[in-house]
Formats: sequence, C-alpha cells, structure tokens
Amino acid sequence: MEAEFYCGGYILGYIKDLLGYYIVGVAIIVVAVPEGLPLAVMISLSYSISKMLEDQNFVKRLSSCEIMGGANNICSDKTGTLTKNQMTWTQIWAGSDTKIKNVDGAEPFNTSEFLFNDKTKGLLAQAVSCNCVGTVDDAGATELAMLKFVKRCGIDYEDLRAKHLFKDTLLRFPFDSSRKRMSTVLEKIEDNDKGYNKRLHVKGASEIVLATCTHYLDNDGNAQPLDDVKKQEFIDTIESYARQALRTIAFAYKDLAENEGGPAHEDIKEGSKIYDIEQGDLILISIAGIKDIIREEVPKAVQTCALAGVRVRMVTGDNKITAVAIAKECGIIND
Repeated sequence: MEAEFYCGGYILGYIKDLLGYYIVGVAIIVVAVPEGLPLAVMISLSYSISKMLEDQNFVKRLSSCEIMGGANNICSDKTGTLTKNQMTWTQIWAGSDTKIKNVDGAEPFNTSEFLFNDKTKGLLAQAVSCNCVGTVDDAGATELAMLKFVKRCGIDYEDLRAKHLFKDTLLRFPFDSSRKRMSTVLEKIEDNDKGYNKRLHVKGASEIVLATCTHYLDNDGNAQPLDDVKKQEFIDTIESYARQALRTIAFAYKDLAENEGGPAHEDIKEGSKIYDIEQGDLILISIAGIKDIIREEVPKAVQTCALAGVRVRMVTGDNKITAVAIAKECGIIND
C-alpha cells in the first residue's frame, strides 16, 4: 500500500515538474519573441545572403532573399550576363558575303580575302575609325570588336581621327537606343565626289541604316543603284547573319556638298529619329556580323532553373532573329 502511494506520488511530481517547464518555456517565448524576432529574421536573412554569394548571386537588400525564394521568373540581360561580352567580327559583306578567317588570332588579316578594292577598304577604315568612340583599351564591346578589326587590317585608327576629326568643328550624333545609329561628319576629304571636303559616315542597326540607303558599293568599289531586288538580297543577308546569332552592323556614307554638314543639320523633325543630314541618299559600304560568345555555364544554369520551375527570359536590344538564335543556344527557347 505504501509502495503504491510512493509510485503515484512520484508520477504526480514528474507531471508537475513537466508542466512547470512548459509554463516557463511559454513565458520565455511570450516575453522574448516580440523583441527577438527582428534580430532572428535578420540573422537568418544574413545567413541566406552568404549562401547565395557562394552561388555568385549578389543581393543588396536582405528582404530580397525571401522574394528570391518564391521567384518563378528571371529576366536576364544578354550582353555580359548570358554572353561573355567579348565581341568578335566574324563575317562581312563588302561587295560579297565572306567569312573572316582566323578571327581568334592576333595576326594581321589578309584583307584581299574580303575587301576587294582600295576604295571600299579606305571608306570602311574611315567609317570604323572616325565613327566609333574610345580606343582598344576603353571602348564598349561592340566598338572594341570594330577597332580590333581595323587594327588587324593594318589601319591606324588614331591617325585617321587626327586627319579627319577636329575638336572645334566636330559634328557628331551619338548612338542611342531610339535612333539605333551613330553619325559623324569627317573633314578634309580629298576624294569627295561633290568637290567639297566633307563626308558623312553612318553606322547602326543594319535594317535601320539600309532603309536610308539609295546605293551600294559593288565588288569594284563602284556605287550601284539600290533597287528593290537588291535591297531584298541585303535583307536576306542580314537575316542569315541573325540566324547565326550574329549582331549585324551596317556602315554607310555620303559625300556632302558645300551647303551641307553645318549646324543647321542638327535639326530633327518632331516625331522623327533621324537628323536632317542623315535623311537618305546614303551609299552602303559594308555589313558586319559580330559574334558574342555564350558563357559555357549558361545552358546548364538555364536547364537547372527550368527543372526548379523557374522560367528564364532574355532582355536584349538585338534584332529579333538574332535574339531568337541566342536564346536557342542558351536553352531559353527551343525549336
């Protein structure tokens, strides 16, 4: 009888102790959580950021970690993110369509393989050298590819700039995303067909520049009328480059008369994206196909995202056909 009472008292005491521990735990939670919750969340998010950095994901705001955990769409820039941002001029139309050999090397090009006459070579040298900004040390990716190209063609772009561009009289319309072209007026032109000493060079998105051209240079460097049949051939060439995931850039020029190339040509019509001086009568020199190589790890990363239910979208200002070709290489879209 005493043993039963002792056993029952032991169990009762155990239950009382357990209940006491529970009450103390609840009291601690009730008292501590309102003050400690922000700190606990901060520590948790900071830890999440450190783990994301290991995966090369840089998060500026702590709260973004929570959002990233629920993301089902990622919009990624193309140039420099999906690609290496190391542009290389790989294909050219300059009278005829030609693939450039040894583009990965550093040795000089044999320009006779793709520039078939001195006039076209000289005009393209002017177009790239004087209608680009920067140098091989600080130019943007696309213009860097152009400057490296002319350098390997044996052309001193700095010498041409010193010869034809002057700080006090320089007339230039910079590239922007709405115009998709850049124009520069060169001075001291000795072979101007109009007997004056100025020449306008235009470069930009191929389909945009082509629309302002009325002539083109043939294999012999002679200006030929650009009729509808020939224009369609150029459109087919541009689309062919684009399907190879090449960014296409067109170069065109026109010689200026004595009353052209002055301050009045800085005017732009309302609703237009073309300055007066750029309005038509251009002669197409060349179309460049420039390759931006996809990062090796991108297709696998895109596939991993797809398996996780995250859809990757590419954001780019490229020609639509070029964008589709690159998206296929990355695995963002399929056939």
